[in-house]
Amino acid sequence: MFPEIILNCAASADGKIALPDRKKVILSNKEDFERVHRLRTECDAILVGIGTVIEDNPKLTARNSKGKNPTRIILDTNFRIPKDANVFDGESKTIVAVGENTSVKEDKNIEIIKCGFKEVDLLKLLPELKSRGIDKILVEGGETVMWSFLEKKLFDKLYIFISNIVIGGTKTPTIAGGYGSKDVTNILKLEVKNAEIMGNGVLIEYAPKKI
Repeated sequence: MFPEIILNCAASADGKIALPDRKKVILSNKEDFERVHRLRTECDAILVGIGTVIEDNPKLTARNSKGKNPTRIILDTNFRIPKDANVFDGESKTIVAVGENTSVKEDKNIEIIKCGFKEVDLLKLLPELKSRGIDKILVEGGETVMWSFLEKKLFDKLYIFISNIVIGGTKTPTIAGGYGSKDVTNILKLEVKNAEIMGNGVLIEYAPKKI
């Protein structure tokens, strides 16, 4: 039994999520920031990959909205997370999911869940999280993590905020990374549930398309 999964991201008009050199760029506007932080308070946990932690060092809290801070879940197969990462600030519980053969030094500030080998096995991790009372998870990236959930159709909703800028670049990170679809028969089809203008951008809500 899996938790409810909500995928959320912001992108440029051409689908990019960072600059070509992977440096962070602000894509959400004020209205979208407020929406995201409200959404965080409605979820039991927020999940990101280790790449997001290393590149952006986020706090992953609901600091701009009244309500509880969600549990922070980091996918980190080889336990590369820096000791001074903001997710260890004690403002909320932090769970780090690592590979089963990964050597980990225990720390009172984090909980370790071992599942998978070459990468964290989501099909094993999600039931583990559900058993810990985590019923609703907000996934915020990065692009490889997004693709992992999309490819396996492990999501109930997908929110994409499209900003009013174009970044460009052949190798610039996009919403979904990973290997991508190998042929047209594997392309993931979505159902548009809602779309609304939000300031100078557009918020689109998708759901997996039912066969």
